[in-house]
Amino acid sequence: MTLRYRTPRAGAALTLLWGLMMTTPAFAQATRDTLGFNGAGADTGVAEPAGPPGERWSLARAVAAALEGSVDARAAHARTLQARGSALSAWSGILPSLTGNLSYNHSIPDQRTSTYVVQDSSGAQTTFLVKRSQAKVASATLQSNLFSVPAWSEKRRQEFLSRSASESEAEARNGVVYAVKQQYFTLVKAERLAEVSRESERLARDEESRAQALFEVGTVARGDVLKARARRATTQLDRIRAENQVEIQRSRLKQVIGLKPDTPLAIDTRLDETVAVPDSAASVRTALGSRPELSRAAATERAARAGLFGARAGRLPSVTGSLEVDRSKNTTRVEELGFGQFDDSYYATEWFGSVRLSLPVFNGFAMEGRTRSAKGALVDAEAQRHQREVDVAVEVQQAWLQLREAAQRIDVAKDGLASAEEDYSFSKGRYELGAGTFLDLLNAQVSLAQAKQSYVEAVADAHVAEAALERAVGSRRY
Repeated sequence: MTLRYRTPRAGAALTLLWGLMMTTPAFAQATRDTLGFNGAGADTGVAEPAGPPGERWSLARAVAAALEGSVDARAAHARTLQARGSALSAWSGILPSLTGNLSYNHSIPDQRTSTYVVQDSSGAQTTFLVKRSQAKVASATLQSNLFSVPAWSEKRRQEFLSRSASESEAEARNGVVYAVKQQYFTLVKAERLAEVSRESERLARDEESRAQALFEVGTVARGDVLKARARRATTQLDRIRAENQVEIQRSRLKQVIGLKPDTPLAIDTRLDETVAVPDSAASVRTALGSRPELSRAAATERAARAGLFGARAGRLPSVTGSLEVDRSKNTTRVEELGFGQFDDSYYATEWFGSVRLSLPVFNGFAMEGRTRSAKGALVDAEAQRHQREVDVAVEVQQAWLQLREAAQRIDVAKDGLASAEEDYSFSKGRYELGAGTFLDLLNAQVSLAQAKQSYVEAVADAHVAEAALERAVGSRRY
């Protein structure tokens, strides 16, 4: 049995301290829900960080900014544009091509070729001297593949490759969104843990002040003061580390979004503990039907199949046709000896048409090489598609298990937090009444801080797991 001697002065001091304790914001704050840490209170010597100035960034705003400025998303979009351009140019092997030409010829003959003699029916001869010749020609040529199976196969192959690039862009954008959500909630967790650390330091400072006051009136031993002082130093170090971790995670979020390092970034630190866990089998079925990566693999396989068909069709005959028309104006300036100069002009229109049938017989094993290469590409594409289906199913299952675990952790952490708050209140009352030790009070305070940290981590990790499952399923495209 422990006997405690209290003088009237000590009793008055204890009464004053008990009333101060019951009105201290830190003690009242300890029994609140952990999602409302930022309560106003008296100055306890712990400075509240002001935070970055400016409007707070929501998750939707961060995602939109990342999709706009992400290098990965922009590079994927550039590859999609390139694939679409290749698919458009593949029409050149099917549609006819029309070209036009304009030409002008001007010639002055030499003395040997500039004179010619014309004899009429009566035997009279007339001598002409050619001064110059001019020819103005306008021509148009129409060419087309009338029958070419490889050209149609190449067109289909390029269309599938364009679709594959579009699916790759969707997968890249989903990856950017997941990276933003993951880092966003990591920053939220860091800020909430920093709030827990600041609150723990406030409580430790209050306990140190009370222990020092009780020691001065002779009601507690000096060992309790030293324990309180050590606890305050520990919480102070935890708070420094937590606040530094906030700035580290903030800079990483800026990097993910694509902001400059000196850009202010304040986020909304609210956390919703409601996390829905979908059906596991339904998630896998949705992923196999809508995951952009699987659609890309299927499009790549179909492109390889079209390439193999086109390589084999190279042995088939091809028919090409061309049509050309020339319209020319020819002018010759001549001089009839003894009568002067005059221009001899006339128009001429010429039509040319051709149809050509080509049948490859032997081209140095080029067709055999292309066929084997295309067949290898098809086998590789089929293997990649099958493997990606297995990988996606496993990835969805793992993401679902992590989400279920995180949701269960929220319930456990919530119960643990309620028990820790009750235990802290009980231990503090026992200590003030002299029925408990200061070590019991410190243990309860540590358990309360750990329970708050576990609850914040569980809620934040659940949101990260929810984003991971959304990316693994791939049903939503950004």
